[in-house]
Amino acid sequence: ARRMGGSLAGRVNVKIDPPTVLWVHSSDGVQFGLDLEFLANNLAFAGVKLLVFTETEAAMRAADKHGPSLRCVVQNWQRGSSSSGKRLINQLQDRCGRWRRHVPVLVLSHAAMASDELRRTVASLGESVWAADPTTPAGYESLVKWIIERTLGVEKEVSFVRHAEAEHNVSHEWGIRDPALTERGTRQAQQLAAGWQGRHADVIVTSPLRRTLQTTLLAFGHTPIPVVCQGLLQEEGDAPCDTGSDKATLRAWFPGNRFSFDGLDDNWFAKKGINDPERVKERCARFVGWLRQRPERTAVLVAHGLVLGELLGLEDREQLTNTWECQGGFSNCELRRYWLAGNGEWVPIPTKRSP
Repeated sequence: ARRMGGSLAGRVNVKIDPPTVLWVHSSDGVQFGLDLEFLANNLAFAGVKLLVFTETEAAMRAADKHGPSLRCVVQNWQRGSSSSGKRLINQLQDRCGRWRRHVPVLVLSHAAMASDELRRTVASLGESVWAADPTTPAGYESLVKWIIERTLGVEKEVSFVRHAEAEHNVSHEWGIRDPALTERGTRQAQQLAAGWQGRHADVIVTSPLRRTLQTTLLAFGHTPIPVVCQGLLQEEGDAPCDTGSDKATLRAWFPGNRFSFDGLDDNWFAKKGINDPERVKERCARFVGWLRQRPERTAVLVAHGLVLGELLGLEDREQLTNTWECQGGFSNCELRRYWLAGNGEWVPIPTKRSP
């Protein structure tokens, strides 16, 4: 092959369409009262495009237009018989055969949920019927996850926690080295422990600063979940309050075997190299790469306000409206849940189904 000089990016303007979902519903309205504008905004926030149609022909023209960027179809159709909605599935599968691929169809309808015959018909076509009630928080979350899994992929589910209230949060004395939790912070972490009852994660990853370790111990110490101390999660700044302690001090503060500090560098807390505050974006990207290499699918991550804001891009997200996540920064001991998508970005897990 002949080698071509110059940068490909500099010579070719390549337009990449976002992952696309087709939503097809009856002309008499959307079943289950779902707010499609809200859902479309949610998905757009994750980089996914939702296109809504009320006619099979229009949906098929869109399928032809979007080709490889089409990832899945939700058929929210009123079904009166076992043959209802088959035309869309048949036409889409005809196109899939020519494309040498399969675009999954999810049938979301009252009739299909209630009819064994309809479910068997859809299954015989190689597609799926939605079983959960999408009007409930859990059902809506599962529906959105089904879409995200087929458009971006879901690698992990992570619960992010900012440490509970620490001394410097109250006194604003930034010169306190590696401050401890306040009494109020202790109560906050204990309340988080009560709220965690009945839930599970495969691993807890915590910043090795004293306030995050205390939060982890108080909130999750009653669980058998293994804990990993990760220096990449230390706070962004270089003030004494954001600077950790050496391993000998940490072992004295936290005796026993709940925490292991062996994996930390001796000078893990030094604000130089990758921990230089000017390199925080690089550090966050490195942390995500480290996390993606781990085998666990679910995790709790206990860290700090600034580094969490940088990791999740919350400064940019403060400007967004009508989305799952537009609160900005974390409060002390606040927990938020995200999916790590296959494109390496964080997608907030919905906590409600409409504005």
